[in-house]
Amino acid sequence: MSQKLVESIRKSIELENVNAQRLEESVKELKSELIKRVLGSIAFDSRKHAEMYRGIINILTGVSPAISEDDFSKLREVVETHIRLEEEMIGELKAYIEEARDPRVSNIFRYILEDEVKHHRMLLNILEIIVKREVIKESEIWDMLWKDVPFHGAPGG
Repeated sequence: MSQKLVESIRKSIELENVNAQRLEESVKELKSELIKRVLGSIAFDSRKHAEMYRGIINILTGVSPAISEDDFSKLREVVETHIRLEEEMIGELKAYIEEARDPRVSNIFRYILEDEVKHHRMLLNILEIIVKREVIKESEIWDMLWKDVPFHGAPGG
């Protein structure tokens, strides 16, 4: 593992946080609640990316603690509940898209739906990891986690 990579990732964390803060500050004066909320969600995603970078650094530097049996139990319950909730939200969003008459609103619903579908796939992959934890290799965990998840926030994804 390269120290140079870790330092680059740390810079990305800082950039994501600065980006989020600037975006949040710049929308305060806007009159449009919708634009404020859309840009606010982008700022939130930047903060989420910073947290994911922190997780990557923990993985690369070997700071990831093991998960206890008790944690696996709690995690399974949480993930199963969220899978059911995501399924409900996906159904609701599809109905909203059908009902929406305004293309601006339909586009926002589609954007939210794409996120919900990505979350749902990720949760299903996490549940599969939890169920197979006794016999799974780390490389399989990564394959299961990311096999269906396109690059969030990147062009085309």
